[in-house]
Amino acid sequence: MGFIRTNRQHTIASRISAYEEEPHLFLKFFDVKSFIIMAVMMTGGIWLQSSGVAPDRFIAFFYTGLGASLLLAGLLFACSFAKAALAAKGKA
Repeated sequence: MGFIRTNRQHTIASRISAYEEEPHLFLKFFDVKSFIIMAVMMTGGIWLQSSGVAPDRFIAFFYTGLGASLLLAGLLFACSFAKAALAAKGKA
């Protein structure tokens, strides 16, 4: 559910589409807070995997769920992009 909120925040709120220059630099798609959260999550995942604190079954289950959520988020962004492209094509 968190990825759906993030998708709405970055697309429907027109944050990305409000940028003037074309093409957009990928670093502008998320704010600093989002990049910090991403870095902390990546560091924690690497540490969990390399330290042996969590069993391999937990890591496999966790990464499967996380991967499915990220796939859904990517598909939502792709749908939002397609809708925006079709709307822009209809206006032009």
